[in-house]
Amino acid sequence: MPGGMGGMPAGRGGRRRTRERPDLLPDGTRVTVRGLQGAAQHNGKSGEVHESNDVTGRYTVQLDDGEVLRIKPENLLQSCSAELTGMERKPELNGREGRVTGWDASGGRYHVSLDGQVVSLKPDNLILPSGARATVIGLVSQPRWNGSTCKVVSFDRERRRYTVQMKDESTHLALKLESLRL
Repeated sequence: MPGGMGGMPAGRGGRRRTRERPDLLPDGTRVTVRGLQGAAQHNGKSGEVHESNDVTGRYTVQLDDGEVLRIKPENLLQSCSAELTGMERKPELNGREGRVTGWDASGGRYHVSLDGQVVSLKPDNLILPSGARATVIGLVSQPRWNGSTCKVVSFDRERRRYTVQMKDESTHLALKLESLRL
C-alpha cells in the first residue's frame, strides 16, 4: 500500500505509550478515517486506535474490517458522543446526545448521528465530552496555540467555555466552543 497521506500498513518498531498524554488520542479511541489520498478506499471507515509512534507521528489503527494501518493524526476524526446546544431553530434538540461521525470541511460542520438520522451541526452547537482530544483553531489573543492538540478537561456552561489541557500538562486554557475541532 502506498505511504504518504494514504496511510501505511502497520509494522513493528513503534513505541507504545505508557501513560496518556493530552496531545494524543488514547489507545482504544474510536476514529473514522478521512482525507486519505493514496489509499482513499479507506476514507469513511471506522476503527480503533491501538498505539501512536512518536518517531513517525502516526497512529496504528485497526479498522473494523480487521485491516491495520498507520495513519497521520490529521487523517483521523475522533468518533465521540457530544451534547447538542444552542439549537435555536430546534430547541427540543438542546441537551440531547449524538455521536460525531464525520466532518464536512467545506461547510465547517460535523455530521452527528442522532436517533438514527445524521444531522449537520456547527462546532458551536456541540459540547465535546471530557477526555476528547481536539485541535485549537482561530485564537487571536494567543495564536501560538493554534494547531495544537489538547485534551478537553471540562465545560463551563455559564461561561460557555471549555477548559483544555495542553501538551505540557501544566498549561490550561479557557476556549470557546468554536475554537476546537475534532
